[in-house]
Amino acid sequence: MITSVPQSSVEPARRWKRVAVTGASGFVGSHLVQRLQTAGVEVLELSRSRGFDVCRDELPLEGVDRIFHLAGLTGVPSAWEQPLNFFETNALGTMRVLDQCRRHGCAITFLSAYIYGLPRHLPIAEDHPVSANNPYAFSKRIAEEVCDFFVQYYGVSCVTLRLFNTYGPLQSPDFLVPFIVGQILDRGQPTVEVKDLAPKRDYIYIDDVIDAILATSTAPSGSVFNIGSGFAYSVEEIIQAAMAAAGVEKPYRSIEQRRRNEIDCVVADTTALRSATGWEPHISLVTGLRKLIESMGQP
Repeated sequence: MITSVPQSSVEPARRWKRVAVTGASGFVGSHLVQRLQTAGVEVLELSRSRGFDVCRDELPLEGVDRIFHLAGLTGVPSAWEQPLNFFETNALGTMRVLDQCRRHGCAITFLSAYIYGLPRHLPIAEDHPVSANNPYAFSKRIAEEVCDFFVQYYGVSCVTLRLFNTYGPLQSPDFLVPFIVGQILDRGQPTVEVKDLAPKRDYIYIDDVIDAILATSTAPSGSVFNIGSGFAYSVEEIIQAAMAAAGVEKPYRSIEQRRRNEIDCVVADTTALRSATGWEPHISLVTGLRKLIESMGQP
């Protein structure tokens, strides 16, 4: 549970009386809603679990100061199996939201993802060439192009955020960090098993992500920012750090199942975000893992 509201995240929120969050019941959405409500903002919560379909329904935008568009399908393995569903929800769904923003004169923050493909260099800044190498990244890349079009030709106020690997309480065990922590805390599981120990990713804790979302929402229209920690950790390093944080020791192993089009290492360059807003991550990997473990009932 979020127990405090950083001052940096409160300031932008004071500008708004009412905002809308699509994907409000999701991992990032639920944390964003809580932060906004704690800051005294009225939040219109839109999600599938509440009966809202981003591909079918109209957004009730009367009196809404800003939309945080977080709704979308996630997960690279699922995207390979359902490319059409991912495109419809993530690309076409985003276009529908932008068109409604156009008609109502509403500003929007769009939560995108890692769309750079195989890095040509590290760290990866926003001007790195884009080369989506899976259906999930492709759907987000097209959604970004739609955002650019609506900014340029319709004058919609839009900020796009490219989120690297987020983790924290309430995240689905389908994602790597809670999947690992769940195995570590499960007394009935003698060994931690993962598909591949080698890939390195840039992991950032959810509270730092929410700070970044709120800080960048007042940036100039058309802005694009990476959100990451600026550090990369391998799957093996995550396992070792999580076991140390939990005070648990278990053997671990890889089943040697490399993902399709796997990327060996990803590191975000967040210079643009820091320069524009003063934002910087405050929660280290060790602290973040401890917070996650505590949220899962382990002291």
